[in-house]
Amino acid sequence: MRINLFISVGAALTVLGLIGLIMIFPMFLATGGQDFVDQIDTSKGFEEYNDYEIGDSVTIVDEIARIELNEGQTYIWLDSIGKSQNDPPFRFSSNLMSDYGVGNKVIITFEVVKDSTGDYTLNGYQNGGSGLSSDSIQSRYSTTSEYSFILLIVIGIGSIVYGIYSNFGQKKVTTLSDGGWGSPVTPVSPPPVAPSLVPHPPVGVPPTMAAPPASVTEPMHLAPPPPVAQSPSPSSMTITVPPGVVPGQILTVTMPSGMSVNVQVPPGCMPGSKFTITVT
Repeated sequence: MRINLFISVGAALTVLGLIGLIMIFPMFLATGGQDFVDQIDTSKGFEEYNDYEIGDSVTIVDEIARIELNEGQTYIWLDSIGKSQNDPPFRFSSNLMSDYGVGNKVIITFEVVKDSTGDYTLNGYQNGGSGLSSDSIQSRYSTTSEYSFILLIVIGIGSIVYGIYSNFGQKKVTTLSDGGWGSPVTPVSPPPVAPSLVPHPPVGVPPTMAAPPASVTEPMHLAPPPPVAQSPSPSSMTITVPPGVVPGQILTVTMPSGMSVNVQVPPGCMPGSKFTITVT
């Protein structure tokens, strides 16, 4: 059985969405906590970022290893860089203890800025700032990129379901002879008309001749039978599937001879595709 187009497209979208959600976003569109720390360069006497410039946005995807509240500020250590007391935490300006906990997968987003000492730092840290805003941290599966990949998965699954329904869920109505596609369709012919008997007109008797004996009668002659109509030769017609028509649906088409026949759209024929029927 040929695979429905909706099933093929749906499977491709679903796989693409899963790959994006599991691999593309966390590995290419974002970075881990340790990867961010590793690219910090202090060799010039001040701190700068090798992978980012001033004004760039940084997205870090990681898991919370520790979380503490100190004087109204929340300190969060990530799993990749929070194994020891000397590891740097991310500092937030508000109390986030009720929103997040150890083991939560989070996304931290911030802008790279420069403070008065020339160091690269996080927006909210410069010049002794209070820390990142609460909007800088979100739970996993909450960003626009993640929503886009999730939408691909939903559309893909919906396309697969529709494809399965269009293939197997609709009631099949068969009007072709022997149930096979491409077999000639035999239209209903009117019953044959029996030939009528036409009597031969009597021969007139001349007035000068005596009438024949009463016992002699003129024989009746049958009119020749009408010619037998021969079956028309088969005719073919190519049909383009109209918009909105799905496989299995019944169409009524008019042949070049003027005859109307019902045909069933074969499996796999989408709107715009063509198929040929033969009618005798």
